[in-house]
Amino acid sequence: MLDGANGSGGAAGRVILEATGARVDAIYVEPDGVNINVGCGATAPQALAREVVARGADVGFALDGDADRLIAVDGNGEIVDGDQVLGILALERLDRAALPGGLVVSVLSNGGLQRAVEEAGGDVVRTPVGDKYILEGMQVSGATLGGEKSGHVIVLEHTTSGDGIVTALEVLRVMTKRTASLATLASAIPLLPQQQRAVKARHKDQWEGDPTLRRAIADATARLGDGGRVLVRPSGTEPALRVMVEGPDAGLVTELADSLAALAGERLN
Repeated sequence: MLDGANGSGGAAGRVILEATGARVDAIYVEPDGVNINVGCGATAPQALAREVVARGADVGFALDGDADRLIAVDGNGEIVDGDQVLGILALERLDRAALPGGLVVSVLSNGGLQRAVEEAGGDVVRTPVGDKYILEGMQVSGATLGGEKSGHVIVLEHTTSGDGIVTALEVLRVMTKRTASLATLASAIPLLPQQQRAVKARHKDQWEGDPTLRRAIADATARLGDGGRVLVRPSGTEPALRVMVEGPDAGLVTELADSLAALAGERLN
């Protein structure tokens, strides 16, 4: 199934995917000028997930409005985000010694992805958030695969920018080669619990200067233990501080994300 997000990739995406021999049902491919990304597409893949189950589809692909991102849905209706898609493509490339320069991802990509790739013998290179940084990281490291958990994937052998339709074709290629379902492939990349918070902060750029907040971040990192991390960064687009907490214990991750966000709101306003 294809969810075109009522955007630019709907019509072309269906034709291209059908050219592989797949039978493609398409939804949200009727743009009217205002319905792009509204309750559909990569930013709201739950609609596609419901349809995949209802129609008994093998796999679903959700583009965003300009079709540079892709979020996948397996046959069980489970959402497979960009990190797992990247992992699926990276592990297949590692198997054929075709992952030069490692896998390039942003600092937000899940630690479970990094663990899966490294355990398979690959390297992971992290960059700041943003597709331009991913491409720059790939150029520096010599990598041919990179992307972000949002579903923006760059397959350099085909294109120098994210392309959701190319990413869908790559996923189908691996599924066919492995004769495996998307759910089976995604299970090789177990993700760690991760929570993100956006905190309105008048002094977002001064968070490192607040000793109380710094101590709380250090304490939270220690409580998470091995495999856990806290990432704090000012938003580049709004007066906000972004807090990400990741670790093996989902309950603790949520608790720490909430407490750090509340403290940042108190200290930076």
